Amino acid sequence: MNEQEVGQYFDATADVYSHERGLDEIESWPVVDEFIDRMSTEGDRLLEIGCGDGLLLEYALEHTDVTEAHGLDISPEMLPDADADVRAHYVEGSATDLPLPFEPESFDFVVMSDVLHHLVGANRAQSKLKAQAALIEASTLLKPGGYLVVKDIYYRSPIGPDQLTSYAIFFGLKYFSGIASAIDEQAAPGLLVSFYTEGELLELLRQAGTTVVGTSVDVKTQPSIPRRALIGESACIRLYARKKPRISAR
Repeated sequence: MNEQEVGQYFDATADVYSHERGLDEIESWPVVDEFIDRMSTEGDRLLEIGCGDGLLLEYALEHTDVTEAHGLDISPEMLPDADADVRAHYVEGSATDLPLPFEPESFDFVVMSDVLHHLVGANRAQSKLKAQAALIEASTLLKPGGYLVVKDIYYRSPIGPDQLTSYAIFFGLKYFSGIASAIDEQAAPGLLVSFYTEGELLELLRQAGTTVVGTSVDVKTQPSIPRRALIGESACIRLYARKKPRISAR
């Protein structure tokens, strides 16, 4: 699935992915409240790659010391309207159209929330290369010592390696959509996804030149016996990684 097809998919389903609540109705946002708020200082700059309607950025500007925020999304239908009352700056673009239109080492935080599993190649190996390139670019945009925040979904398989579920969803959607929908009710026909295990995500962040300094996981037990047998548990994982500082030459 190429970038144009992904953009068209999100344009057509923008209402599904947009948040139903307004900024003043949100009581908490884990990525912001448990990390960015604690680590930010006045004057910090934040970039969200795959920002959607921008609500995370607006929430961060309201509740943290971040004073400048930028958002990039592949779907113009997802982005806030040009006349919307927003504080962040928004631009249309793809996470895989590199380099991104920002200066290197210009952000204190870069957030990628539910983006990596949408970077899909012809197979899982090529998908992982896309994810790796996007994370390396995100790290390039960070100041030394800045933070890369990744949120995504992964599965804990009770019947073998966790990769089994990821492969089943990827190839199920590619060739047998019924199989994938039986495993993941959110796996919509027409949009390929490529999930990763916790270990794979940690390795991707290491390869991007960052060190994971914190994680948090929200585990969901599947509601039916067949889904528990196939998946076991699904989890939303939040990974907080710090870009390695430059080593001074002696």
